[in-house]
Amino acid sequence: MDKVDFLSQVPLFSLLKKDELESLAGCTEEIRVRAGDTIIREGERDHRLFMIVQGKASVIVGMGKRGERKLGRIGPYSYVGEMALIDDLVRSASVLALEDTVLLTLDGKTLLDVIRTHPPIAMELLQTLSRRVRALEKSLMKSLGGMLPICANCKKIRDEKGEWVPVEIYISGRSEAEFSHSICPDCTETLYR
Repeated sequence: MDKVDFLSQVPLFSLLKKDELESLAGCTEEIRVRAGDTIIREGERDHRLFMIVQGKASVIVGMGKRGERKLGRIGPYSYVGEMALIDDLVRSASVLALEDTVLLTLDGKTLLDVIRTHPPIAMELLQTLSRRVRALEKSLMKSLGGMLPICANCKKIRDEKGEWVPVEIYISGRSEAEFSHSICPDCTETLYR
């Protein structure tokens, strides 16, 4: 595989000159994973950017848990893992190889150095993050049902079957949210004065 040619086709690095791509290629590491392997695990710390050379993967929030959400599939020239590098937080989603996959990785420090010397890369990252936020918003609205009919008195929500259910049951059945119950100060005053 010609790493320089590959990197020149990854949208994040497509504006770099050949000598810059050659330098960057020297900082990458090739890894191979089998179908079903987890490339990135949600909740873990990992300071690498992953670029798919060959193969396909699925991006999943809550993998293996109730409320698991598949955010999309990615293939060659796609990259993932940049969010954890930018905000220095844990991985926000898992990435699962759907078939035998070849990847190039780039450590976070190198990526940040490239961004500092080539500001247009930051714009590509912002556009990618914006598309991902929009997709997540759309997924969230779809899972919660978009416009929610809620009773003005008891606050129950009418579900897709037309039944009125408590808001906490509606939300917990469509997400990983858990509820604890308490009484707010206003209700405490009303109930116990």
